[in-house]
Amino acid sequence: MTFTKNLIPMLETYIMVLVHPFRIHHEFRYNLPVPGEGREPLAPLTLAEALSVSWVFAILRGLCKILIINYFLQSFLSMQSETFPFLQMMMEGTGFSTYYFLIFSSALDIIFFPIGALVITEFWAWVIRTYARLLNPDLPREEIADQITTHALSSNLFNMVPFIGDLIQPLLYYFLLFAGLRSNLGASRSLAWVILLTPTILGLMALSLLFFTFFYLVK
Repeated sequence: MTFTKNLIPMLETYIMVLVHPFRIHHEFRYNLPVPGEGREPLAPLTLAEALSVSWVFAILRGLCKILIINYFLQSFLSMQSETFPFLQMMMEGTGFSTYYFLIFSSALDIIFFPIGALVITEFWAWVIRTYARLLNPDLPREEIADQITTHALSSNLFNMVPFIGDLIQPLLYYFLLFAGLRSNLGASRSLAWVILLTPTILGLMALSLLFFTFFYLVK
């Protein structure tokens, strides 16, 4: 019963961040309920809670992929006949190796999802803490950065959507970061965009440095 009592509010917060990201982050910032809803303020999720729920959706995504791949493979096998000789040739070639590769990659996605999500979350938390320190040294930057990055993991709910969920989830992840930067950190639109583009800028700078270093050595 205790687990159920904890699970329901946790899922409510996880989903409500997707429904009202700006309002919920404003609620986290000022610890006040959303006006007109007549409820207590939602408790922010911890990283462990958000990561656990996200991992469940990642597991469901992996299982759905395996089932769909298996379904199409069985359909191809059942269609093998003299009318469709190309299917027989395809399966005798690279069909099975591709099938097992896809299953193996889906299994790896499930196993290493928490590690990848944790690394990305910690990186973005570091970026946000750095800007928060420059924006206002008195801000509780650790708490704000953790709340923004932790609740951006709610985007993993769309991992349950086969195939197109892989396209939707990254876009939604950045949108939730943007909402947190605006309503929780209090950044302007332009500053929020600068923060979101920071990894890209750092990556381009690193590539440019490597390029010029290599060009100098070759020359």
